Amino acid sequence: MAAELTKAVSRRRRRLPEETRHTLVGAAVMGVLALLFVLSAGRDSGAIGSYTVIARFPSAEGVYVDSPVRLAGVPIGRVTGMAYESASQRAILTLEIDPGVELPRDSIAIVTSEGMLGGRFIRLDPGGSMDLLADGDAIEYTQGSILFEELLSRIILTVEQKRLARRAAEGNAGAPQEPQGAGQ
Repeated sequence: MAAELTKAVSRRRRRLPEETRHTLVGAAVMGVLALLFVLSAGRDSGAIGSYTVIARFPSAEGVYVDSPVRLAGVPIGRVTGMAYESASQRAILTLEIDPGVELPRDSIAIVTSEGMLGGRFIRLDPGGSMDLLADGDAIEYTQGSILFEELLSRIILTVEQKRLARRAAEGNAGAPQEPQGAGQ
């Protein structure tokens, strides 16, 4: 009886043609990819409860939106906006800080590099104030980026000036000296 029931069920079940199965699997994969795209594009710009602070830099060379913000080497946020303020001729960066991070009001924001050829990020050095930064506050103390090429040219210029000064000193040492009192 059981064997007859199994045969009857298997006769009723029809197999889909191979092309139809491939089409359905492809459509399911495309649907999942579209769902992931919609979810990632529609995600909130930041962590729940995060707060933003503003920092004005003389130069923010190499920093971009989504560059990391680090405290003690640990990522605690990201750059969410960049603008140029023509009145002060400074770059204004909006920094999104994770909700659990408390920053003293006198903290310092520094544009720094991951290495000689690495990307740039914002390093925060906490101050000693008991007052904390709140959403929308500005970090007063900032230091802009130092470009490697600029630093290298300064070093080369200093070395060249020292070399020329040494040559001039050596040239004067080899010149004949007038005896003192010879012109009297």
